Amino acid sequence: MINYPFIRLLKAYVSSKFSEKVKIEDETALIFRAGIFDIDPYLEINNGRYQTLADIGRFNHGFRTGFFKTAKQNKIYFTVAGASVKYRFKISFWEKFTMTTKIVFIDEKWTYYLHNFIVKGQTRSTILVRTGVLKSGKLLRSKEVSRYFNVNMPDLSLPEWIADWIKSDENNPAFLK
Repeated sequence: MINYPFIRLLKAYVSSKFSEKVKIEDETALIFRAGIFDIDPYLEINNGRYQTLADIGRFNHGFRTGFFKTAKQNKIYFTVAGASVKYRFKISFWEKFTMTTKIVFIDEKWTYYLHNFIVKGQTRSTILVRTGVLKSGKLLRSKEVSRYFNVNMPDLSLPEWIADWIKSDENNPAFLK
């Protein structure tokens, strides 16, 4: 439990209360500093920590859009169904960075988030995450989700690179169906 950055999650929650609400299609950003619990023996952010920070980015997006509150009221929750990470350059110990979070595509079942980890204007890493919404252990379709949140899902065009990622999952013989 000590490994999960609950303080950062709490800070994102509290600061969201004093931040302007955003629309579902808006990008949100959080500023962090690579601390002692983030790094590996090479004194850079550990690959697993990127995933955890991305979780906080999605929670922050949910706080800022009001989706987290609505989800809690309706006893629905979000789950990760896949992720692809691209590590370009390291983020070293104590380096300050910005992580952005944005929904880049929504299909009939899944919502795709893109997280960028940026230092001094340079993108160091990116994570594409496929998420779903569950109620009573059942995956909800995007149209059902839009009714719970009383929002029209944005009509986002499918970027070719995300289409390729989806197709690669479908063609992977090890992919669980």
